[in-house]
Amino acid sequence: MNGPHLATGRVEVGNFNLASEKSNNIDLTFDYENDGFFATLTFFQNNVDNYIYLMDETEEEHDEHDEEEHHEGLILANYLQQDAEFDGYEIELGKTFDLARGALTLSYGRDSVSGKFTNGNAIPRISPERDLYRVSYVEDGLKFALSLKDVSAQNDIAENETATDGFKLLNLNLSKTIETSPGHSLTLSLFGKNLLDEVARNHSSFVKNEVPMSGRNLGVKASYSF
Repeated sequence: MNGPHLATGRVEVGNFNLASEKSNNIDLTFDYENDGFFATLTFFQNNVDNYIYLMDETEEEHDEHDEEEHHEGLILANYLQQDAEFDGYEIELGKTFDLARGALTLSYGRDSVSGKFTNGNAIPRISPERDLYRVSYVEDGLKFALSLKDVSAQNDIAENETATDGFKLLNLNLSKTIETSPGHSLTLSLFGKNLLDEVARNHSSFVKNEVPMSGRNLGVKASYSF
């Protein structure tokens, strides 16, 4: 990894002297299911020796370059390493209700991860906390799903990194499958993504400031299986 990478907007400087990473990981998961109710809880902790990461130059370092060293507008970034610790959790719980003609499921999920170097500094591009609310309904050949992903702001940032605002993504999917003959079926789908047309930026993206996530997207799909 050494040279310009337009997809990340950076000139990445590699280092053949980096040592191999070594990690010790612990994952603990609890599952529960009874009478339509379900729940999952996972805790994890990862300790990584010689964690390799990409660190951008500071604005001061960038200003110190001569004009010909500005790399045609790309950010200079170096591959570095130091010991790091990651910990977090994932939780999901919900309930499925059997109705007269189908099944309705309500669920809630949340995930959180934090990353620190052993010197206490934050690790770059760590995903913020997220909450996921979902309603789904399944009937004979009919599927409906409505989900809301509530992504928190990320203010726990590394050196040379900018904070990212939170956002909410509301998505909808409705599909109907019709069996036209034995072994043959037609599926019609209606979908809507980011229905609130939020300006959403992925904190873990190298180009989050230049390239936001997709805005409102509506569409219809049809597929035939035989």
